[in-house]
Amino acid sequence: MEEAKLLSLRNGYAKTMDDHCQLITGTQDESPMQMFYKDKGVFLTGGTGFFGKIIIEKLLRVTEVAQIYLLIRTKKGKDAHARIEDLFNDPVFAKMKQINPKYRCQITIISGDCSLPGLGISPHERETIKENVNIVLHSAATVRFDEKLKMAIAINVHGTKEIIKLANEILNLKALVHVSTAFAHCNMRYIQEKFYSCAMTGDNAFKLTECLDEQTLNTLTPTLIKGYPNTYTYTKVLAEDVIQQHAQKLPVTIFRPGIVITSYREPVTGWIDNMYGPCGVIVGIGSGVLRVFTGNMDNKAHIVPVDMCVNALLASAWDVARNKYETPPIYNYVPDADNMVTWRNYMETGFKHVNDIPMRKSIWYPCFTIVPHMWQYHILCFLYHTLPAMFMDLIMVLMGKKPRMMKIYRKIHKFSNVLKFFSSNEFRFDNENVRRLVDKLDERDRRLFAFDMRDLDWPNLFRVSLYGLRLYVVKDDPNNLPESIKRIKRMMVLHYCTLGVVYSLTLWALYGLVKLIFF
Repeated sequence: MEEAKLLSLRNGYAKTMDDHCQLITGTQDESPMQMFYKDKGVFLTGGTGFFGKIIIEKLLRVTEVAQIYLLIRTKKGKDAHARIEDLFNDPVFAKMKQINPKYRCQITIISGDCSLPGLGISPHERETIKENVNIVLHSAATVRFDEKLKMAIAINVHGTKEIIKLANEILNLKALVHVSTAFAHCNMRYIQEKFYSCAMTGDNAFKLTECLDEQTLNTLTPTLIKGYPNTYTYTKVLAEDVIQQHAQKLPVTIFRPGIVITSYREPVTGWIDNMYGPCGVIVGIGSGVLRVFTGNMDNKAHIVPVDMCVNALLASAWDVARNKYETPPIYNYVPDADNMVTWRNYMETGFKHVNDIPMRKSIWYPCFTIVPHMWQYHILCFLYHTLPAMFMDLIMVLMGKKPRMMKIYRKIHKFSNVLKFFSSNEFRFDNENVRRLVDKLDERDRRLFAFDMRDLDWPNLFRVSLYGLRLYVVKDDPNNLPESIKRIKRMMVLHYCTLGVVYSLTLWALYGLVKLIFF
């Protein structure tokens, strides 16, 4: 039975991808967007990140882009050239390598760093960019919500200004796309596709970081970012101000994606390389460590699959290159009002599939409680998280091993607090520019670069997301799925037996207490 279920699951994913690939390979004539990217030079920041990988893969697989210039910084002792080798070892590039085996000839590494003056690019490489680049895609950012304000401004704000300076020097610039976030202006609850004013300009914020030492700046951070939940969203607002002030004469657009999750159809279903945001919640539930969460589960979930998101971004570059706009167009890429889901839909669908696609490395049977109030959350966290963690750590100490569960739960609680703001508040977005962008595509580009959120099958996305998280993040072998299903059934029996014992002991203790007091 389990093997048949596994075979059916695999066949379903394979058919979805085969059908989509036929749409792509079956297109003989080049589409307008393919013609736009053909023989173009693309300068990309953030190419080693989750979003950037899909941009690179899509351009190399579907278009005949002349060259992709990747800005890569040294990280953890690895220089740019070492990191590029690691980048293309990711399984997300497997299909692209089959279609375009000479892809490395289309990649040029630019050593640099968005936090440095002039992006840390050498004069020789800067000349190369100025002469050969036509499209700039700026997706680099520090996405850490708890990043120190000084570093967040250096990368997200001043880095954007340096990108604009470089773009102004490019001889034949067709398009500049700045990747922001739909939640940049989360101090409001209705967010339109337009610029918003902020209390401090991006330029002044950078001057402030130059005048103040980091300790003083850290002390002032809560006051400076008042109204915003973290330094990430605050500095994204400042970066948009920099675009408004300094890039008006450029063919520029701002692309604001919602909460980006796994791929939907391409290049492989369910691909992801991190546990950020709601995907981390699903992994936590599936592994049996996350048992309680807070938020209003009837709020809309503004989540978008990464492949459709990248398609929309590439379309926005194509559009701004073809049309002259008085003010830079802004695209809120979020679920369409005609096809939305709630956080409850997301959580419950993920939980429903947990017995069909269980994680082999789960430590306990998944059980999950959602509460709307913080006092409920803190009580249940103590009962469901802290007490079991203390018990498990005690056992590990007695076994002579290093305790680690309390450390894990501290990270989980920190992660939950980060998401609390977005799950507890209801946001509405205007996306008319995105709708109009869909209408501008011809039939071929609507297949090749599909991004209409009205066509998204949410239950299917949630199902492939869970499969992808199991495969690409948790690294569970698909061949172990039948064994994992048997294991989760045994854990379910153990879970309910344990609950029975705990409830019985609790009732016995209460009975004894009542008997002691009243009899």
